[in-house]
Amino acid sequence: MGRSIIADESVQKYIEKLAKENKWFIGVIIGQLTSQRDYVVHLARTPDPVEDEVSEENGEEDGGDGVVNVRQKSVVERPASLEELDEKWVSTHAKQVSRMLPGGLSVVGLFAIAPPAMLKAAQTKLRQMMSSVYKQLSKTSLTSPAAEITDRILLQMDTSTKKLTCVTVDIADFKSAPRPAEWKFQSGGSKWVRLNSNINLDIPITVPQDSKAQSLLKQIQVGLADFGSWIQTSVVTVGGAVRAGSEPLVAQGEKKGKGKGSAASQDECTSFDVGIFLPFVTSEVPQDPVVGQSQATINMVGTSVVRAFVSARATVADAIEAVKTDVLRSIMARCELLCEEFDVAEVTQGRSEVYDPPVRLFCRLPHTAVQVCDYVFQDEKTEEVKGRIQELLDIQVEELEEAEKSAADDDTWSQPSLPGVVSSQSQVAELTEKKSSVRAYLGAAVGGAVAAIAAGISYIYLNE
Repeated sequence: MGRSIIADESVQKYIEKLAKENKWFIGVIIGQLTSQRDYVVHLARTPDPVEDEVSEENGEEDGGDGVVNVRQKSVVERPASLEELDEKWVSTHAKQVSRMLPGGLSVVGLFAIAPPAMLKAAQTKLRQMMSSVYKQLSKTSLTSPAAEITDRILLQMDTSTKKLTCVTVDIADFKSAPRPAEWKFQSGGSKWVRLNSNINLDIPITVPQDSKAQSLLKQIQVGLADFGSWIQTSVVTVGGAVRAGSEPLVAQGEKKGKGKGSAASQDECTSFDVGIFLPFVTSEVPQDPVVGQSQATINMVGTSVVRAFVSARATVADAIEAVKTDVLRSIMARCELLCEEFDVAEVTQGRSEVYDPPVRLFCRLPHTAVQVCDYVFQDEKTEEVKGRIQELLDIQVEELEEAEKSAADDDTWSQPSLPGVVSSQSQVAELTEKKSSVRAYLGAAVGGAVAAIAAGISYIYLNE
């Protein structure tokens, strides 16, 4: 038996609206995958292609990270059919949308709206797009859930008959055949639970001497591997208590907005405060120190806002997984955006720049209690942010909630600590001489990466 998919009633209206335009569309499906059923909260059509966004993607074959560096946007002619659309364009859109999603929500598939002949001819292309999206989203992921669901949704509408066809594709097995799925629209929308927290970060990372060929983003990603493992093994309390993972998050009969530890009911959903406790890293067996050559250290310090959404039918384990996902996704999103800003500055201005940190803003998806987010640099205007959200998610944004306000403070990392690092006097002298220029290039800028978190990240070279 195929998977069962529940979609909000607003999704049905969105599909019908696009179908009336008598054009082909491709886009992403936003929702939540669970072992029992899947929930779809929003569809967002992929914007028409523009020049240079996809062409600047660094592929794995040349040592890149799959990061798309946007240099300019000039409209190009719209492809005549789905078959002519570059799958990299769709996967780039999926990557940008994924950054905007809180924990618990993800890009769970693609939808296509087109005439019947075009849909029939594009089946292989659609499968390639699904695979491209999966590869793009997995490139910068720090960890994967232990029981990751690899099925993804492919929804298609024939513009002639307005008939919907839904299948699921196992993106972990390219040779597997699509399986029919049951798609249902639910009147009144799904019920959601909001999870709120903050996490204090103090993450020292050493960059090995042999990683000079790696990009800055890759250095950060590799350096955060241990932190990702700590998050996965952390203890998460819900409403101030440690609860069994198998029990329902919301007890039967519990009133909306009145959950244990809940906030105000203005979001029209139950809300829980959660606590995140990292493991105490120690070893019972004393180990000899390991001497290694390092070229730099990266220090991430600050406090990050954590927010996740799960279905009202979710278990405590589902809620904990959503919270952990939000922590890791938020950190990597900031790092990716900062690294893209570096490349843009180097190309357009030919010199290094100092950036204020991006802060996390939230806005509400229409017709639902679920929120999405964006990461905003200090020099961006509100209208620019709203325009970007509208372009990527195809929604009208009325109000933005600024969840984080503190920028990386220059004094916080002007003299960073380097735990576990021993330098010679000559290296210390070199560091002192280089400090101002190096800090301007990487210290302040990477400080922007993770830290709308209150302090930031510093990148300090130890030697040549």
